[in-house]
Amino acid sequence: MISLAQRPNIAFIMLDTLRADMLRLYGGGIKLKNIESWARNGILYEHAIAPGTYTVPTHVSLFLGKRVRKIKNLTKDPMKFSEQNTDPFLKKSKYIKEGELTLAKHLSMLGYQTALFSNNPFLSKSTGLGEGFEHIENLWFRDKIDKNRTSIKLTLKIVESKRAKRHLINLAHMISNFIPEGKLDELYLNLRTRLNKHFAKEYGFYELDKGVSKTIESVSRYSSNIGKEPYFMFINLMEAHEGYPTNMIVDSYVEQDKWLYMSNILDAEDGSLEIIKKAYEKRISYMDKKLGELVYKMKKLGLLDNTILFVASDHGQAFMEHGIMYHNMFPYEEVSHVPLIALRFENGRMVRYRKKVEENFSLTNLHDQIISIAYGNNHSHENEEERFYFSEHVGITEVWDKCLLEKLKDRSKYANIIYRTKRYHNTQATAVYYKNYKLIHFFKEGMQDMLFDLSEGERDNIIREKRDIAHKMLMQIAR
Repeated sequence: MISLAQRPNIAFIMLDTLRADMLRLYGGGIKLKNIESWARNGILYEHAIAPGTYTVPTHVSLFLGKRVRKIKNLTKDPMKFSEQNTDPFLKKSKYIKEGELTLAKHLSMLGYQTALFSNNPFLSKSTGLGEGFEHIENLWFRDKIDKNRTSIKLTLKIVESKRAKRHLINLAHMISNFIPEGKLDELYLNLRTRLNKHFAKEYGFYELDKGVSKTIESVSRYSSNIGKEPYFMFINLMEAHEGYPTNMIVDSYVEQDKWLYMSNILDAEDGSLEIIKKAYEKRISYMDKKLGELVYKMKKLGLLDNTILFVASDHGQAFMEHGIMYHNMFPYEEVSHVPLIALRFENGRMVRYRKKVEENFSLTNLHDQIISIAYGNNHSHENEEERFYFSEHVGITEVWDKCLLEKLKDRSKYANIIYRTKRYHNTQATAVYYKNYKLIHFFKEGMQDMLFDLSEGERDNIIREKRDIAHKMLMQIAR
């Protein structure tokens, strides 16, 4: 084992919600100068796989080194236990138990200083995802809870309180009984879109900067606390997350409520999605620029003298491909295929590896790889022909309106179709990767499993022609 002084620093920048195949780096059209430069000179993983379809399962899988379906507290039915899952302040949600041997805790035991800079509400001490980090800065809480406008605070307080929420839902349902059924649909849709519009403006949907500038400042301040010991720094940035600054593309309001699109209440072909995608591009282009500033600042502060830096995303983002929008949806490639780059710095200069890893690789495996690096082993990826990788959807998280939808669904066709759409997409599903094949298995009777040859994309289901391969992959799900 190498001495503590010889161990490299380890920095991990998680670019929340950055989709791979829309980037020029992975064959798409969006140019990101800094990320592309790092990919050319470092180690580029051409087919990195997100272990989960939203923030929590991917991060917990990475921090514990376990498959998502092996983590019991992630597989509860969110719709069935909606009261437990509707937690805007994340005071009740606990995803990692106190005392568990997380990646950060393991590195801390090896003598690393550990720090978490989070722009994401899920990555906090209260949820357990901060377990093992000695220094935690909850930048999201600072902005969204402490500095929110009164109307947003009140809304979140109502949603958080079971009693207040129940009374509000019962009141809304009682009032709806006095509205003719012919008018209820129009009123429901109008109120939903008006609330979406107000919430988007109040909650900062249209901001270009979702915390990256303040993160750079926080990292700069923290650098003065770093001693001679190596550090492990984990940074989560939210610029790629919805909602998006559509006001920078068009003057008129653009609805970004995914359930209205997936329920076919809004027309996905009316041009709105193209505007949303352009706003997505605007946001991640800004993020890429600020990433360059962050890495430059780290270099100036001496944080890259002996450092391995990972740049990745926890999941992608869909724009109605396969009938799904945004993330926390079924694990198609637009959600599961994520960017991953590894860089090595010595004396502030990037070591030119210029290597591509063409084989499948899961972010879960970075857990053991990072620990191996801390012990002084080389950072490498070996091609293992029989390896299976997983991306797992454990249910939707947008269950705050479940009770109201249940009460209204028999009188409003819009409430009914949104409710049915949510229940459909709440179905758990596991994607299994093996060589160039991908199997998606749905844990619901009547939903057909699909097998794809990824060299041909996710268009043709070849499960009938490749039953032996499909069976072999299906057997891995329960292991």
